[in-house]
Amino acid sequence: MVYGYHRTSTTDQHLDRGIKEITDYCTSNHIELSKIYTDQQTGKNFNRPRYQVLKEDVLRSGDELIITEVDRLGRNKQETLKELQYYRDKNIRVKILE
Repeated sequence: MVYGYHRTSTTDQHLDRGIKEITDYCTSNHIELSKIYTDQQTGKNFNRPRYQVLKEDVLRSGDELIITEVDRLGRNKQETLKELQYYRDKNIRVKILE
């Protein structure tokens, strides 16, 4: 299964751009996208409700996660690298479009 994730830091920022980028990428590459999860809060940590649901309850070995940019996943480089390693260990492919 293929899932997308997009985050903006504030509700003033629009999620539409990232959702469109992920959707367009999947459409042009004939990828069936199951769902896009979104959060509108800081990227300083990973305690974001929709992200936690995606990570803990949805993604399984063999799945793919598509994000537009690495900083949409998180702002802290060390913590983001740990997240990426977690996905590698779980055999979940992370595709970063930019």
